[in-house]
Amino acid sequence: MARILVIDEDALLRGNLRRLLELEGHDVIEANGGCEGLDLATTDPPDAVLCDLMMPDLGGGAVLEGLRADQRTAAVPFVLVTGSVLPPDSGVPAIDADGYVTKPFEIDRLLEVLADVLARDARR
Repeated sequence: MARILVIDEDALLRGNLRRLLELEGHDVIEANGGCEGLDLATTDPPDAVLCDLMMPDLGGGAVLEGLRADQRTAAVPFVLVTGSVLPPDSGVPAIDADGYVTKPFEIDRLLEVLADVLARDARR
C-alpha cells in the first residue's frame, strides 16, 4: 500500500493513527511536529501526509507551504487533520490541502479521505 507520514504533536493520536493505518496495510512514519515532519518528508518523500493544523513549532499551513515549495514533495497528497473548524468568511487564509478531516474524526471518514487523495495522486 502507501507510505504515510503522520505529523502531530499528540503522541497518543499519532500512535492510534499508526496502528489504524498499519491495519489497512500502509507503512507509517511519525513526526512529533511540523519541523520534524517537513524534514522527514523532504529527505524521503512519503506517498501522502496527514498533518495537524495547530502545532507549537510549525503549523500545518506552513508545513504544506514548505512541501509545495520543494519539487521533491510538491505533488505529495496532503490531508489536514484538525480540531479547528473555520467558516469560509473567517478572514483566515484558506489552506489548499488535498483533503480535510476534523477531530474528533470517524475512522471511516479518515480512511475515505486518504483513499481519495491517494487515488487522485495515482491518476496524475
